[in-house]
Amino acid sequence: MNLTTRIDRVENITREEFEKKYFISQKPVIIKNFFQDDALYSKWTYDYFIESIGDVEVGVYDDEKTVRKDDRSYKSADMTMPFGEYLRLIQEGSTTKRIFLFNIFKHMPELKQDFHFPKTTNKYIKKLPFVFFGGKGAVTRIHQDMDFSNVFLTEITGKKRVILFHPKYSKHLYRYPFGVHSSVDPLNPNFEKYPAMAYAEGLDVTLEKGETLFMPSGYWHHIVYEESSFGLAIRSLSPRWSQRMRGAMNVAVLTHVDEIMRYCLGRRWFLMKVAITKRRGDQIVARESGSERSRHFWRIGMYR
Repeated sequence: MNLTTRIDRVENITREEFEKKYFISQKPVIIKNFFQDDALYSKWTYDYFIESIGDVEVGVYDDEKTVRKDDRSYKSADMTMPFGEYLRLIQEGSTTKRIFLFNIFKHMPELKQDFHFPKTTNKYIKKLPFVFFGGKGAVTRIHQDMDFSNVFLTEITGKKRVILFHPKYSKHLYRYPFGVHSSVDPLNPNFEKYPAMAYAEGLDVTLEKGETLFMPSGYWHHIVYEESSFGLAIRSLSPRWSQRMRGAMNVAVLTHVDEIMRYCLGRRWFLMKVAITKRRGDQIVARESGSERSRHFWRIGMYR
């Protein structure tokens, strides 16, 4: 497996440049000052949220306590606590506790006045902005977003490490059928169990305060909170109708079929999906190994 840190970093990019170089081609990029001079960069702080909605009860996920569900998303939080208590906790030191897909705007609708949707594209899904919080050491395990939208992830404070893979590597990453999840760990790959991973290529980038990562539709992402941090995610439709249809199929059909089969077959359904991912991985290894042998004999023939 090859992870590269090479990614374009741009600032003050025009819509024409962005769409031509990154949006249409679906290429990741880091954009500095994506929201320009909007208030969220300076106004959104831990103290501001603690003072404004510190008493609100929030659902908190804890990787140390969560019963891992490798083939699906976590449906409910492990615990609840006052938002202010949680924010103080993640500032104190390392913790695996995190909040994701938090609709903070439900409690503070005025926050929407603190930023605008940049003119980088006109296909934003404006009803679905979310804020993500995590303590140092928290991990969001590798997955694709179910709706296959593009994501603009902006780091408001702190720092994250993000591992990205093109969707063409889904079988290399042993994606479970009827879902968008995998059991692999890209930072500690088990090549004996998941040998096809050796042929995947990805990006390993650090997202700093004030930077926005453009994650194209269907991209796999694995996120490590290197510091206590929070960020804003806004979404846009893919420029490709095939990806939009894939997202709609995931949300409207496949996830429900998966739930029905899990209900009917229990663990047997999961084991069936594991077998499918293994077969797909073995096919990739056989194909890639055959290609390597062909290249090897071709090179030998060149020098005879």
